[in-house]
Amino acid sequence: MTGIEKALNKFVLGLEIAVSAALVVIAALLVVTLAVELTGIVTGGLTMDRSEFTRIISTALEVFIVIELFRIALAYMKHSNVIPTVFEAALVAVARKFVVFEPKEDYLQTALALAALLLAIGISWWLFKKSQARELDEIG
Repeated sequence: MTGIEKALNKFVLGLEIAVSAALVVIAALLVVTLAVELTGIVTGGLTMDRSEFTRIISTALEVFIVIELFRIALAYMKHSNVIPTVFEAALVAVARKFVVFEPKEDYLQTALALAALLLAIGISWWLFKKSQARELDEIG
């Protein structure tokens, strides 16, 4: 490996670490935001309207999405298979859209698109798992 390749590898590793650290900071900020929102509800008499509920659930699910992205970054840095983690993150992201779904003008079209996306991710994940099981059978 030449000197420039080593320098580039170190630079890429530095970028990977920086992105991972940024994801940790984002997750921590989201947790603080969630704690502030929950504190406001507790001090406000434990009542919340639909918009507050949606905001809290959305924030909680965003924390999980960022955590999944961090797990993807770690798997990528270890040079391990990131595909299952990507599928998990995708499912959480689409599920979040369903949970906080707000009917608007073309809500039916949006709901159908989200359902199709969720179905496509689910089928893709199932096919991936099935192919992994087949590879294990061929090895064993």
